[in-house]
Amino acid sequence: MQERKVITRQPRVLLVEDEQAVGDAIADCLEQLGCEVASSSDLGSATARARNPEDIFDVAIVDIELPDGNGLELVEALRSRAQPCVTLVLTGHEEVEWARKAAALGVAGFLRKPVSARKLSSAVAKAIERSREMREWLQPREGGSSDYGEDAKIVAEALVADLGGPRSRPVRTAKEQVRALSLEFGLTARQTEALERVSEGHRDRQIAEDMGVSYSRVRQLLAAGFGKLGVKSRNDFIRFLVERQGSM
Repeated sequence: MQERKVITRQPRVLLVEDEQAVGDAIADCLEQLGCEVASSSDLGSATARARNPEDIFDVAIVDIELPDGNGLELVEALRSRAQPCVTLVLTGHEEVEWARKAAALGVAGFLRKPVSARKLSSAVAKAIERSREMREWLQPREGGSSDYGEDAKIVAEALVADLGGPRSRPVRTAKEQVRALSLEFGLTARQTEALERVSEGHRDRQIAEDMGVSYSRVRQLLAAGFGKLGVKSRNDFIRFLVERQGSM
């Protein structure tokens, strides 16, 4: 049996920040942590990178207010890639509305300017790990492994160990996440039940049989549930769950 080749590389971070001093400080800190940084100062160039399948990232750090638009516009493009990554929002403001919108889009976390090196390293470590989990879940390889950069995983583990303590928030099961989302987004009981089964890997016909409803009814329930969450497909929903893990 041929041994699987492991791809090793530095974890890559897409940094989108229009204030040069802030961007330079964050980039310097990330490089000291062992990351490769690709910087953009505007939405246009960042979007081009996000849409380039050859440009792989392990996490994106995105400012909200950019000269040519809102940084949240990048979230969907980044998480819908063949090699998806999670997004951290960088901001200097305390605005409830954009925070709610960011959370609904599946943003993994928030970094308030000025961000400390310790806070940055903690958030990036967790984001790298969640990107890895998302790729393994969405693109399984033979034996349950994936061609994910092992160096990225090692850096994440090292950063977490360096924080000097365990994560304070317990990891929720997929079903527990769906129930929390049900309260947050106003899902009906039947929509929640259908999405719980999706989160457990059940296909539509199996869900129909388990719930005692027709296949078309399941499709209606899922479409309505996806719509309330702001996702477009089953894969987007799974990505959404992984991205929200630990932030709820």
